[in-house]
Amino acid sequence: MHPFSEVKHVYDPEALRIMGIAFENALQSLPPDLKDHERARRKLALLILRHMDQGQPDVNLSDLALLDFLRWPARH
Repeated sequence: MHPFSEVKHVYDPEALRIMGIAFENALQSLPPDLKDHERARRKLALLILRHMDQGQPDVNLSDLALLDFLRWPARH
């Protein structure tokens, strides 16, 4: 295991805060039966990460992730 000093953080605290807010906002837009579904929550979180990594504007992050989530086939 690497010493802690060698660990590189990918996201700064502000980016984590923005992603958390985007996740909560997008989650509130999901149908009630999906809000507590672990797989749906994970997929939504991964979509937010993907959009954040692509440099999407913070104001659209939850909307973009939600749209992708709704377009994504259920089997993924």
